[in-house]
Amino acid sequence: MDMQFPVLPEDEFVLYATVCAVPNGGDDVERHLRGLLKLTLREPGTLDYVISRDDINPDTFHVYEKYTGREAFEKHIASQEFKDFAASGLLAKPPAPKALKPLRPL
Repeated sequence: MDMQFPVLPEDEFVLYATVCAVPNGGDDVERHLRGLLKLTLREPGTLDYVISRDDINPDTFHVYEKYTGREAFEKHIASQEFKDFAASGLLAKPPAPKALKPLRPL
C-alpha cells in the first residue's frame, strides 16, 4: 500500500494518524503495530510513539508519534518492518497522517 505523508518539518514535530484494518483484521494489525512499537521506541530521534486500539471499533487504531525531526521519521519509514506492515494487505485504506507542531507553554 502506498502511504502518502505530509510535508514534514526539519525540527521536532508530532504525527497523528488513524489506521484502519480490513474488516475483522484488527488482531493481525495489532500484532504488526506491537512489533513496530517495540522497534520504533528504540530508534534514535523517536521521542514518543503511542498506539491505541479504538474501544468502539476494534479494527481502528490511533497512532501518535513524536520525532526530533524529518530525518528521524524518514529512517523510521525506511525500516524493513515498516515496509512489511505497509505491504501486508491488512489495511483497509492508506492512513492520512497529519504532521503537527506541538504548542509550547507561554
